[in-house]
Amino acid sequence: MSRPIYKISSIARPLEPNYPTNLAVLILLPVAAGIVGFSAWEFRDASLMQAAAAGGEGALVAFLAWALGREIDPDRNETAFVGMALAVAAIAIGWSPAVWTLALALMSTRIVNRSVGQPAKASDLVLVLGLAAAAVFRDGIWLMGAIFALAVIFDVMLDRTRVLSLIFAFLGVGLSVFVLVERGGEPMALIEAGLAAVEIEWMITTGIVAAIFALMLLSLPAVESVGDATGAPLDRIRIRAGGLITLVAVFAALAEGQEAVLSTLPIWAVIAGAIQARAIPKATARSRSDT
Repeated sequence: MSRPIYKISSIARPLEPNYPTNLAVLILLPVAAGIVGFSAWEFRDASLMQAAAAGGEGALVAFLAWALGREIDPDRNETAFVGMALAVAAIAIGWSPAVWTLALALMSTRIVNRSVGQPAKASDLVLVLGLAAAAVFRDGIWLMGAIFALAVIFDVMLDRTRVLSLIFAFLGVGLSVFVLVERGGEPMALIEAGLAAVEIEWMITTGIVAAIFALMLLSLPAVESVGDATGAPLDRIRIRAGGLITLVAVFAALAEGQEAVLSTLPIWAVIAGAIQARAIPKATARSRSDT
């Protein structure tokens, strides 16, 4: 991988076409854009400009979903590609994705699992705090500030030398508290109202998927993948904690009601991809160094 980038960031992971899976992604992104753009033009009467914009968003969601799949299940490429395909299918159908929330889930997971092999830099935390703000104020999911804070707290719990990072956790909580106060200042009332707006079929389905994924995290075998910058094996506890951040993020969206659940389908798609990949015996181990 491109080591100079790791002097600047510990959560950036550039795509390099000399790796087969990365090349496959670069080929599939314009395909995803075409599928989503054509769907918008053909089935939702979008103009050519609107269809092009939808296609661009489709490519972005496809990439973020693939990248998130690599974070929550680094030893199986299938998770990333199945999650990518399901995410594209979801938005091609017409559900509008919460792109900022998807990006936040990805980068918060990287803070915890340290897939690059290094602790997040202060500049990384500023970036992810910005993503949390966008998820809260643009996507409208008020608990996302707290999700970012939880990722920082997990990282500090696993590395006590990182205690100063808790400043960013405080700022993340502040984002959620700000919206909470604006909405009346009663968190349980807001959460209960959001959950009440979720259709029972979706509540049951997401509950089953979440339970299976939680069991997968608990039974996660030893991780064979290595950190991009260090070449050292990734920590199984950190991979579990990163997966938990992803799971908690989509559950936080439930507190915003049915529309938020549908907007986070790309994240659920990645979780479903992980379940599907675990159900199929792994033929060969793939490490971070060759993907």
